[in-house]
Amino acid sequence: MGLLTPNAIHDMTSLYTLQMRYLLSTEKQITDGLPKMIEAASDPQLKQAFQSHLQETEVHVRRLEQILSALSDEVDDKRCAVTAALISAGENIVKESDAGAVRDAGLIASAQKIEHFEIAAYGSAREWAEQLGLTQQAILLAETLHEEKHADEVLTTISARTNRAASFA
Repeated sequence: MGLLTPNAIHDMTSLYTLQMRYLLSTEKQITDGLPKMIEAASDPQLKQAFQSHLQETEVHVRRLEQILSALSDEVDDKRCAVTAALISAGENIVKESDAGAVRDAGLIASAQKIEHFEIAAYGSAREWAEQLGLTQQAILLAETLHEEKHADEVLTTISARTNRAASFA
């Protein structure tokens, strides 16, 4: 199929392939950004959650590369501007706050924005894979979707405690 050019989305396969390229960019950007979040977080449980998700994200990259290699000879990403903006917003939280519970609350909110974006993108991608008869790819995408939802649940649990601490900071 090769690289998509303007107006190259002409069917569900090309749309799906483009989505995989955007998702690969998203996961690579997250892989680059999570170490900074780990370093900026104060709460040990939050640091551990970010560390665990970094390991999962590295698996997500490999899954997407596997999917893209089955779709095309070229396994490349397409920069996702939405992810870049969400990561930038999280970096601003770090720059504009002191270490502690308030920063941790901001980091959690930033991370959850990214998780929710991924949940939406992976949900659509999984459905498209099913519609295209790409059963193995749909299974891989469903695994990643489950992991993204779990990461969001973990962050929600941590935020209940962190937000209380931030309220009294």
